[in-house]
Amino acid sequence: MYFKKLITTTFLMMFLAGSVLAQDVTLNIQGQPQMHIDGEANVRSWDAAVEQVEGRLVMAQVEEMTLENMTPDLFKEMTLTIPVKSIESGSGGLTRNIHKYLNADDHPNITFTLNEVNEIEVQGESALITATGTINANGVDQEVTMQVTASLNADGSVNFQGEQDLLMTSFNIEPPTAVFGTVRARDEMVISYNVNFN
Repeated sequence: MYFKKLITTTFLMMFLAGSVLAQDVTLNIQGQPQMHIDGEANVRSWDAAVEQVEGRLVMAQVEEMTLENMTPDLFKEMTLTIPVKSIESGSGGLTRNIHKYLNADDHPNITFTLNEVNEIEVQGESALITATGTINANGVDQEVTMQVTASLNADGSVNFQGEQDLLMTSFNIEPPTAVFGTVRARDEMVISYNVNFN
């Protein structure tokens, strides 16, 4: 009886020790992320830069992070927060309109929340990640499917880059018009990004 209890206690202690060792790792955005918004109008294109992004990535701990052992279940959580007023264009008028149409006063932040990593395919020195997430802008949630290229930097940080097509109307934003409706922005826009987590 004593021996049986000793074995049970030993296995329980090993399990608890393993649980403590297998802690998650939290990574934060490193340096200045690159994020850009591009759109079109019937007369010319327009663009804006995102000057500030805060991000948090929680991953399961592994002995050594490589592309080969980067699997969907490693990704526990990911959030990005973009202050609307950190979006700047080369034109003061366009910048003010972007803040206005995104209702910066009522909804000061755009957020992204990772829902699930569906697939990871290693392609040489990088990996193609297919995932779903939720973008909240103008107080409206929109689920998106995205393909992100991931790579590992020499300092151990993880780089994510890609492009995401979005529609203004998905966030209850009517494409802006100007000059009595003769200038009309198109609904489509593209978000490009290059972000490091460490």
